[in-house]
Amino acid sequence: MIFDTQTLARIIERSFDLSMDGSLPQEARAEYLAHGKKLREQMMHLLGARFSSDSVELKQATSAMHETNAALSQAADDMNAVVQVVGRLGELAGYLDKALRVAGRVVS
Repeated sequence: MIFDTQTLARIIERSFDLSMDGSLPQEARAEYLAHGKKLREQMMHLLGARFSSDSVELKQATSAMHETNAALSQAADDMNAVVQVVGRLGELAGYLDKALRVAGRVVS
């Protein structure tokens, strides 16, 4: 049995992307970079590896990989949602500025 290196490659790519994401704290970016490098190194070894289809270790690694991939996807979706909300806050502030300009009297 061959290990699913395509999913692992996506995880590595996401790790490297997150390591360069300025919206994350520096400590988190450094950890994403370190994990991305380690996973890339392991993938290079996995490319030529063959496993017994009943290998418990392979099943555990595959399960953990798919769970991690799903978690990274969810985190990316969450980050996109945060960016969208920040945009909406700016839009709201603009509308409020316009409303205040046309207000007859503003009490401060």
